[in-house]
Amino acid sequence: LSLFLHPIPRATLMGTYPRAAAFKGLLKGDEPRRSLKFECGSSQMSIVVPTSISLKKKPSVLANALSGVLSSVLAEVVLFPVDTVALLTQTAEAGENGGFFAVLLRRVRERGVQGLYGGLCTSVVKESVHSFNYWMWHGMLFRRLTKADDTAETPTTKRLLINLLAKQLNWLCTVPFEVVASVNQLTPGSPGFVVTALALYRQGGIANFYRGLFISLFLAINPAIMNTLITTLLRFAAMMKTAAGMDYEDAR
Repeated sequence: LSLFLHPIPRATLMGTYPRAAAFKGLLKGDEPRRSLKFECGSSQMSIVVPTSISLKKKPSVLANALSGVLSSVLAEVVLFPVDTVALLTQTAEAGENGGFFAVLLRRVRERGVQGLYGGLCTSVVKESVHSFNYWMWHGMLFRRLTKADDTAETPTTKRLLINLLAKQLNWLCTVPFEVVASVNQLTPGSPGFVVTALALYRQGGIANFYRGLFISLFLAINPAIMNTLITTLLRFAAMMKTAAGMDYEDAR
């Protein structure tokens, strides 16, 4: 009983937990459980808690956002040539579009392989801002509006709505960067972010940076559904691993 009421110097599983009282009242029904072993001087004690209770410290919202930026920038660099050809295919005049591979070969003949990477720096800046902004909104909204964060413990409908809100807030903040990056990518010579932004402002003022905003807000449902499904699939994968005998924390 004293172990529930007084500080414990050292816990031997997943870090230090100064009070075993933190685990009182956590067992409910037939929920899967794990045994924790505590040391107090020369004495030892085991305590059982549900496997659904995560004992690992969650990374901060900022850490998640920076991780998302790194992943997004890497994907942007690898897939940039494909994105360039796709943009050229979509914006080609009637009669000039011969399909993806025809546009690819024409671009390489006209400008060489480096022509597939025109505007890469501007797009990396855009993607960095876009990704960082999204994951910051995502992390703050889930931690503010849910108890279980973006996990399967949060109802699917609620996760979908929060993902949708995060994406729409992200578009409101980053559409100007998307517009500048796309125009720069299609402009011969790719003059750069600042030059392209100034040219757009002279042409149509601030409104020019928000072209396509309403379409982007509407299409935010696509990544929202994708993120919601990813969480559900990860939960299913964890359940399969747990059924195969893996520890719940490792399975997650």
